[in-house]
Amino acid sequence: MGASLSLVSKLGGCEPVAIADECAARTISGAFPGLGQVTGAYSFLVDLGQPSCANEVGKALAYPFRITVAGKGDIQLAVTEGACINVATIKTQSQAFTVTGGTGKYVGASGSGTLQRTLADGTDSGSHGIETWAGTLTVPSLDFDVTPPVFVGAVNKVVKARRGAKSVRVPYRVSATDNEDGSVDPTCKPASGSRFTLGRTRVRCDASDSSANAATSAFVVLVKVTR
Repeated sequence: MGASLSLVSKLGGCEPVAIADECAARTISGAFPGLGQVTGAYSFLVDLGQPSCANEVGKALAYPFRITVAGKGDIQLAVTEGACINVATIKTQSQAFTVTGGTGKYVGASGSGTLQRTLADGTDSGSHGIETWAGTLTVPSLDFDVTPPVFVGAVNKVVKARRGAKSVRVPYRVSATDNEDGSVDPTCKPASGSRFTLGRTRVRCDASDSSANAATSAFVVLVKVTR
């Protein structure tokens, strides 16, 4: 399992418990390849200084966590506490996790891995950044879909424009199919039916399936003046 998810951390958005000195309410969201669109929320607890660590250092504490995969179920995890480090870097401290179970399609889930974090300077809505997940996930009798969609029709195209024209409207047909979901809708830019100027224009197409497997394809539209 591996993904980089959007992370929002709001200091003071939760109450410290037990030995914690600070608490930040954190949420994650985004596409998790092989799973789907995921969301989650947890309390990031921090212990500063004595008695667990020396002065001017601290650590992120352990906490339970649940990832919700849209339309499929939950994955339950236990995140372990970190080592004592400089106070300035605790908010982005790496932590290990263990998968402890799941619901829906993920009943009996197991695995382990690590969390890496980056955070920008805080705003009124909190600090925004990325939480990167890396590790293993096993679910009895479940074969994970890790195959991205395949494009059809994303091929180079030559179009002729009338003499004196600066652009021409170009329709094209691009589709995508997935081994699990069947037909999926691609997004292409510039879109079919857009006006293309003389010369070469690169069209990029993106598609993803319900397991968040993403694919990208590109082709060139060449617009030439009729001689």
